[in-house]
Amino acid sequence: MSAFRQRMVKASERLARQLATSIVEGEIEEGARLPHESEMLNQLKVSRATLREALRLLEVWGLVVIRTGPGGGPTVRRPSSGELAEHLGLMLQFQQLTLQDVSDARLALEPMMARLAAERITPEEIAELRDSVEVMKRSYDDPGQFWAQNQRFHSAVAEAGDSRVISMIVDAVKFIADGASSGVHYERAELEDVVRAHTKIIDLLEAGDAEGAANSMHRHLDVGRRFIAQNQPATLRSPLRWPD
Repeated sequence: MSAFRQRMVKASERLARQLATSIVEGEIEEGARLPHESEMLNQLKVSRATLREALRLLEVWGLVVIRTGPGGGPTVRRPSSGELAEHLGLMLQFQQLTLQDVSDARLALEPMMARLAAERITPEEIAELRDSVEVMKRSYDDPGQFWAQNQRFHSAVAEAGDSRVISMIVDAVKFIADGASSGVHYERAELEDVVRAHTKIIDLLEAGDAEGAANSMHRHLDVGRRFIAQNQPATLRSPLRWPD
């Protein structure tokens, strides 16, 4: 029985990967409903149990949404980078990693992306970064908006680096490594320091100073980490929690 179950799971995984490839390569478009179960069974020549397990895997991977009721069934979708962040956050939480661990990753990755961004950034991307700073200046009394713009800034720098793989990883790590999301309190002076640091990084990016932008980003992140270490050291050592 166990050997049969093992063969069935392997068959479902192969089928799930086959269907995933068709979705990723555009053979099955986003928003399209997959055929009725009986039609898929006839086309794919697999058992009902294998098909259903494969569809459950696709749902877990974020490639289909399975709706129940009349007109329901599996509908194709494309997962977002934000979902990678959520999944990575959960995985790191299970590993009992800390904010210190994830902060180390940011210190390694984000200066590298700033260096790339200085070489590749467009005027439109500079304008977006400057807009995020302007919104931050108006949001000192609105922490939710302020830190949303902080995330927007760091995401935009990563995107301007034009390395999609690293950008997705930076987005995922940043999602769970923001001190504010871990309950760290910042006074107005610290928030103003963040704005000044962002402004300096933008100026260096606009000037095409790759080394300066990388160093400034590293300094900015390191200052933030040292602030947490001085004011709430237990936060750095505590196991990560999945952001709300």
